[in-house]
Amino acid sequence: METRQIALTPFPVGPPDLTRLIAAGRLGAEDIHAELGELADGSRPGRTSTEQLPPYRSVGVAVQDAAAVSLVLDAARREGVGRAVEL
Repeated sequence: METRQIALTPFPVGPPDLTRLIAAGRLGAEDIHAELGELADGSRPGRTSTEQLPPYRSVGVAVQDAAAVSLVLDAARREGVGRAVEL
């Protein structure tokens, strides 16, 4: 999950499948083990065995998407690959 805050926010901001589980009392903040960034930076552990099935729910975080696009665009310009497209 990218962020707990977005995942636990009521619909229409939060994802409807998760908000239904929250409304039914079947899911809460304590059930979310880690955010994607916490796994990436090592502040929270991922799976500890192959038997664990890690559910992942992408809720989308625009600033992370923009940062990723910027990194890819910079690398493409540096490498001289790709082409500009007029919109």
